[in-house]
Amino acid sequence: MKPRRILLLLIHLLTWSHLALGAKRRPVYNNSQNKRSTQIEHEHYIKTSECHIPYIPKQDQRIKELTEEVGNDGSCSKGDTLISSRFDEKLQQYVLHVNDSVAQSILRTMEEESPNLVGYNCSYREIKRVHNNSTAVSPVFLGREVTFWDGYIVPRNVEGLKATCRNELAEDLQSDTFAFVQPQKTDSPLISWHRRPNVIMIGLDGISQSNFHRNMPKIFNHLRMQGYSPNTWMNLKCDASKVGCMKSIPLIWKRFKRKGYITAYGEGMSKLSIFSLDKLGFFENPTDFYARPFLELKKKQECIDRRLNIKYIYDYCEQYLKRHANSSRPLFGLFFGQSISHDKSYANDKMRVELLEKLMKLKKMGTLSESIVVLLSDQGPLRKGESKDFLEESMPILFIWLPTWFRALHPEIVQALRINSKRLTSPYDLHLTLQHILELGERWPRAVDKLVDCPTCQTLFAPVPENRTCSDAGISEAYCPCDSYKLLQTKQIKQMSLGKLLIRSINNFLHNHNLQELCSNLTLQSVTMVQQRRDRKPSSGGTYRVDFTAIPNNSTFSATTRYNHRHQILEYINVESINRLNSYRSDSDCMRRLKGRKFCICMSRIVMDEPNESVKEAQAQKKKVESEIPNQEPKKDSELKKVSKRQMIKRKQKIVCLNIQT
Repeated sequence: MKPRRILLLLIHLLTWSHLALGAKRRPVYNNSQNKRSTQIEHEHYIKTSECHIPYIPKQDQRIKELTEEVGNDGSCSKGDTLISSRFDEKLQQYVLHVNDSVAQSILRTMEEESPNLVGYNCSYREIKRVHNNSTAVSPVFLGREVTFWDGYIVPRNVEGLKATCRNELAEDLQSDTFAFVQPQKTDSPLISWHRRPNVIMIGLDGISQSNFHRNMPKIFNHLRMQGYSPNTWMNLKCDASKVGCMKSIPLIWKRFKRKGYITAYGEGMSKLSIFSLDKLGFFENPTDFYARPFLELKKKQECIDRRLNIKYIYDYCEQYLKRHANSSRPLFGLFFGQSISHDKSYANDKMRVELLEKLMKLKKMGTLSESIVVLLSDQGPLRKGESKDFLEESMPILFIWLPTWFRALHPEIVQALRINSKRLTSPYDLHLTLQHILELGERWPRAVDKLVDCPTCQTLFAPVPENRTCSDAGISEAYCPCDSYKLLQTKQIKQMSLGKLLIRSINNFLHNHNLQELCSNLTLQSVTMVQQRRDRKPSSGGTYRVDFTAIPNNSTFSATTRYNHRHQILEYINVESINRLNSYRSDSDCMRRLKGRKFCICMSRIVMDEPNESVKEAQAQKKKVESEIPNQEPKKDSELKKVSKRQMIKRKQKIVCLNIQT
C-alpha cells in the first residue's frame, strides 16, 4: 500500500452507505417509475453494471445476533438533578444553579443513618489538561477547590469543571461534570463573495444502514443514497506512535480553518477516540474548540457522572452552535459519539432519543437553515465470529442534509446526489465533497485535489459513473460489497490449504516486525467458513473470504485473499487487512503500538484451553480401563502362564485405541 498523502477526515472509516437529507422529505423514485424499478430497489441497495449490493430486510434473521440489545441500557442519572448550568445571554457567561429542595430531600434520606444533618456546601474543581513532552494524549487534572452557590457565575476562562455538593460529614450528595463553549473574541469579519454554509458532522460508531433503518426509521425515510465503502487508520502517512505525527497530517478541518471557518471537534469515550486509540494524539488543540479534556475524567466508562458520554458530545455540539449563532464566520464541527454503540451491535432507545431530540433542537434553533449537516457512522457492527453477515458490517450510514437556500442555489448538486444514491461511493468521495464545499461560489475556485490513492474518486456533488467498480472507488477486495460469493462445502475447503497459508502469512508478519519474542506464533485450529467469489471470467485462481480460528487463546480472524489452485499458493494477501473477529484487548496488552496488535497473543497472556467434553470422556474411559489392571489381585507365575497370548493382545489394543481417541 502506498503512503497516503491526502487523509480522509475520519481516519477509521470503513464501508459506508450514502444518504442525503433534504429540507423536505422526498422519495428516491417518483410515481412514474415502473414496478420493475421498485422491485429492484427492494432487492438491492445498488444494482449497476459493475456492482450489485443486495438489500438486507429490516427483520432479516441472519443478523439477529448482531442486533441484540445487550449491555448498558443508557441510564446514568439517579434521582433528581441537584446541580445544573445555563448560559446567560445578557451576561454572556455560564451560571451554575443548585436546587435546594433536591438537596434537602437527599439530606433527609441521609439522616436515617446520620441524624441531625442539616447543612451542605458545594464546590467545583476546574478540569485542566496536562501538557508534557512525551505524549499529546495528556492526562487531565483537577484544579483547586472553589466554593460556589446557586447563581454562581463561572469565570470565562473555565472550559470544564467537576462540581460536587457535600453534607456536613463531607459525604457526597451529588456530583456532575460540565463542559462549556466559552465565547471567544474573533478576528475581523470574514469578507466573502457568497453565502457560505456551516458544515456540521455528527458521527455514530458501529451502526449499519440496515440497523439504523430498524432503529431510526423516521430519519432513514428521507431521500436516501446507498452504496459506500472503506478506509481505516492504517491509511496514515506518518507513524502515529511518534511525536508530531498528528500535526503533520493534512486533516480537512485545517482547510476549513484556512478558509475562515471556526472549527470544533469532540468525541465520546476518549480512550477509543480516532486520534487517541493507541496513538499519541495532539500536542495542541487541533481545532478552535476541543472537547477532549473533560472526557478524560471517565474515559473508560459510558457515563460521566449523571450523563452518557454521547449526551455530552451532543450537548457540546449544541453549545458550539448556539454560541456562534450570529457569527460572521461559518462553522465547521465534527462530533463523534461511540460511547453507546462501540463494541455493541445496537442503537438502543436512549441513543435514538438523544439523537432525534438533538436534531429537532438544531432545526428549532434554525441551525439547519444555514448548515449542511452530515450524519454518519464509521462501520456496521463488527462481526464477533458468530454471524457471517458481511454486508451488515460493510454498510454504514451517511446522511447529508442540504439547507433549502442551498438546494435552490445549486439544483445540479441535488440532482447529482439523487443519481449517486444508487451508485458506488467511498470515503474518498466524501473527503473530496468537503473540499468542493469550500470552493463553491469562489470568484476563482481552485480545482479539487486528486487523491494519490484514488485518482478516479470524485466529489459527490457531480454524478458518479454508472459502471464504477470497487477499484475505481478506492475500495479494497477485503471490503468490497459488490462481489457475489458462494459458500463452499467442507469437502471443497479441505482440498485447499487456505487456513495454513494465512496463518503462515500472519506469523511472517510478526517476524518481519520483530514481534516474535513478544508475541506467540499462531497455529491453525480450524477453518470455520470459506466463501468463493463468483468471478465472471475463468482463471487459475480465485478470491476467497476465509474465517478461521487459531491457537493460542482461540483467536478468530477473517481474511480476503486470492488463491492459485495450480500452485497452491496465495497470489495476494494484505496481512494488515485481515480482521480480528473476537476481542484482543487483553491478549495484546503487552504491545503499545497499533500495528500488528490484532495478531499478537502476548506470551504472558496465553490461556491453556480446557479439554472439551468428548476428550474428557475419552480420558475418563482410558483411566478406568487402565485402572482395571493394578486393581486385580496379584497372580502367581503359574496362573500368569495360563493367560492366553490373544487376551493380552486384545487388552493392549483397547488401551492403544483409547490413547488415540484422546
